[in-house]
Amino acid sequence: MSDKKVMKLASRSKRFGAGVIDFAIPFVAYLVFVGVLAANGLKYSPYNDFGYGYGYGYGYDFGYNYGSRLSGGSAAVLAIISLMLIAYVVVEFVFYAKGKSIGKAILGLQVVSSTNGKPFTFWKMMFREILVKQASGVLMLGFIWILVDEKNRGWHDKILDSYVVDLKESEKMNLKKKLERTEEMAYKAERAAAPKEEPAPAPEKPAEKAETEVKDPETPAAAAAVKAAEPVKEEPKKEEPEIEIETITIPEAAAVVEEIAEKVKEEAKEEVKKPAVSMAMKKDELLAAAKEAGVKVGSKATKAEIIEAIEKASEE
Repeated sequence: MSDKKVMKLASRSKRFGAGVIDFAIPFVAYLVFVGVLAANGLKYSPYNDFGYGYGYGYGYDFGYNYGSRLSGGSAAVLAIISLMLIAYVVVEFVFYAKGKSIGKAILGLQVVSSTNGKPFTFWKMMFREILVKQASGVLMLGFIWILVDEKNRGWHDKILDSYVVDLKESEKMNLKKKLERTEEMAYKAERAAAPKEEPAPAPEKPAEKAETEVKDPETPAAAAAVKAAEPVKEEPKKEEPEIEIETITIPEAAAVVEEIAEKVKEEAKEEVKKPAVSMAMKKDELLAAAKEAGVKVGSKATKAEIIEAIEKASEE
């Protein structure tokens, strides 16, 4: 969060209130002054008997008959009013040095520059209040402009590129901002000072058997170690089936061998008798082979039919 201070613009109502105060004090003093003169039979006239005026002075008759016309009480009141006006001007000048007027000081307002946010100096405030405000006073349009301007500025503010800010509200905003920053820094400091939570140690795995300690051995030595660690499993003995052997005499054995030899000869003869047939043979040869095999086939039969008939006969 930034340490830069923020400033809140003065509301229209507060600007109006400050203007009323600045106008009311001299105006009330002026009314009292004129009322005292009127009570003593002195009339106010901006012109003297010679046809030219003293500005805000009084007539020729007033100037020459001041002491004789005022009573003691009235003279005391006028003296007090005069002292009050002098004090008002002095106090106003003091506040001018701070970028304020009496009304603005009472309501906590201040005139600042829009470029750097610094308060107006004494001479800038004198120039603003005495001369530039006269431009805004034309039909009061410059003051009415405050009501429509988005930043609550009148013509005199725009001419001098100034803002009127609310010091009380600005102080509240900056105090709130400072408290938020302090809380944020305290939170960060607390987080930094807090002990870091160490991860819980992983539970130890139970010791595995020797045969599983070395997995997938990559070297012959490791493989040998694994094999040596493995328990030797005794394979169950296979029980040999019992065989009954029939005993025969030598003459009987010779007779059996002779009988087997005769069967082998007969089978060999039958195999020789079977003609080897194929599609590569001529039809006449196939017919002859069929005749030898004892198969009756017509002369109009095809080679395939003859071969099929011979194979059927041989299978039977």
